[in-house]
Amino acid sequence: MKIQCITDCPDLLPTLVEWERTEWGNEWATVVEQATSRDTVPTIFVALDGNKPMGCAMLIEHDMMSRRDLSPWLGGIFVHPAYRKCGVASALVQHAMDKARQTGISTWWLYTASSRQLYERFNWKYVDEVQYEGESVTLMRYDF
Repeated sequence: MKIQCITDCPDLLPTLVEWERTEWGNEWATVVEQATSRDTVPTIFVALDGNKPMGCAMLIEHDMMSRRDLSPWLGGIFVHPAYRKCGVASALVQHAMDKARQTGISTWWLYTASSRQLYERFNWKYVDEVQYEGESVTLMRYDF
């Protein structure tokens, strides 16, 4: 598995847009279409099996619209069903964190409905349980 920035494989952008639209809706598809930067927020990282996309993760300015006071965010993590339970999400999280560290921003945010344990393995800290878009989610932060 290798992980690349979307700017290195722009032909995969339509696939990522469709994944995000299917998983989270049209607003995420729009976020993906706009996240075409290499070294700044927003950006997308793609896990690849050869030239085949396995999953993606994004560094974005805002993820939870009810908490626009918090920024930036790790979000949009998606692993294609064929590659789940293979370490792809962990590799994407680690890669995104390494890149986030290079930005010089000291605090990053995320929320998750079901993967709190994944992020805790990377030392993300629990902040709160909140209701967001009709479901209970865990708000987390990482301080570099």
